[in-house]
Amino acid sequence: MVGELGDLYGNWRAEHGPVVPVELDGGVPACLVIGHRAIQDVCRSEATYTSDSRHWSELRAGRVPADWPLLPQIAFQEGNARFMSGGPHRRLRGVVTSGLHQVDPAGTRRFVEWVADRLIDRFARTGRADVVADYAAPLPLLVMLRLVGMPHEAGENLLPAIFRLLEGGSEAQHANTEINALLDQLVAARRELPERDLVSWLIHGPVEAGPRLSDVEVRNLAWLTVMAGAGGTTGWIANVMEQFVRGEDLHSLYLGGRASIAEIMNETHRTNPAVQNVMGRFPLRDLPAGELGKYPIPRGTLLVLGLAGANADPAATGGDAAGAHHLSNEYHFAFGAGPHECPSAAQRLAHIIAQSAIERFLVRCRGPQLEDAQAVRWGGSVIVRQLQSMRVTFTPGEAVARPDAAGTALGDASRSSHSLFPPRMRTALTAHGDR
Repeated sequence: MVGELGDLYGNWRAEHGPVVPVELDGGVPACLVIGHRAIQDVCRSEATYTSDSRHWSELRAGRVPADWPLLPQIAFQEGNARFMSGGPHRRLRGVVTSGLHQVDPAGTRRFVEWVADRLIDRFARTGRADVVADYAAPLPLLVMLRLVGMPHEAGENLLPAIFRLLEGGSEAQHANTEINALLDQLVAARRELPERDLVSWLIHGPVEAGPRLSDVEVRNLAWLTVMAGAGGTTGWIANVMEQFVRGEDLHSLYLGGRASIAEIMNETHRTNPAVQNVMGRFPLRDLPAGELGKYPIPRGTLLVLGLAGANADPAATGGDAAGAHHLSNEYHFAFGAGPHECPSAAQRLAHIIAQSAIERFLVRCRGPQLEDAQAVRWGGSVIVRQLQSMRVTFTPGEAVARPDAAGTALGDASRSSHSLFPPRMRTALTAHGDR
């Protein structure tokens, strides 16, 4: 399927250039940006492009239904850094970035491995597993719950809601309401009693410029962190594991000692990103033909950032065939670009989660193979392309005895003494909170 998508992007690029006129669900017009340089230009020029959907001409004209499935991905949210630019964006980004810099990498890796072992314990003896449902989906969520401080009872409802939102179907808006309600409860609890977690830092930590964050701003930053961390990392783990299970070229390179897991993770980001397209940007003025692609683009047009299409642009791959591997090529857009690029501390966290999870699975579940010809099931929407199920068989490897294997993984995580933040964080919060 990846090759077919590459051919499709190649055909579109040959016919239309780096920007392709498209229609989204319900006949909503948009432009899909699949040029590598074009996406860089759109993401980096805040003077010409905005992520504030209040500039969207179709929405302003009343031509977008209130129940349009993709609207939660685009609709402006007050206090959400994703829809802001300039000083207001830097203020919110600065607070969440400073909080993520407090995360202890070694402690995080220990927690990921601890959770991984408990998840694997539940299927290791059977020699069978659904890599997505049993492992890749719950593991990043458990880490995100620990990061933001979400109680595990609420977390059990969070991941299904995240996936329903990303799928962009009829349940998307209801799912978004569920997510916000759960996060509102968390923010209220942490404003009253801070703990060693990211939400407490957003509320009580230092702000470089401007007032402290409001409850809505904290909620929306937590929303953005959980969405990116749980949803994106699940897809990353699953897509990398597919490479190993199918025994394709990258797996052969790894077995031959010619590629590390980190290199394969990077290549999977480039060739098969879980998040294929991102909504959206809007030109602040009319763009003449030739400025961004072959066609003129009116002010307020919805631009969809075609990350997968741009990653396949020959301008980024050196002109090689779509199937060629570039293990040292970092020029993908999995983490975005420009002022809204995923902060380096968040990228580091995603790498720790995904790499630790993959390595632990391969140690304890040796020689994974597809259970049968129907073992792989893909799903997704215009936004994501991700594995929904991948059933495998394997030879149980390293055994780890657990006296509490009967409990739920979420329950285990809530009882863990592991923390992603060092003890000094509580002192820092107290010092800043007293000011």
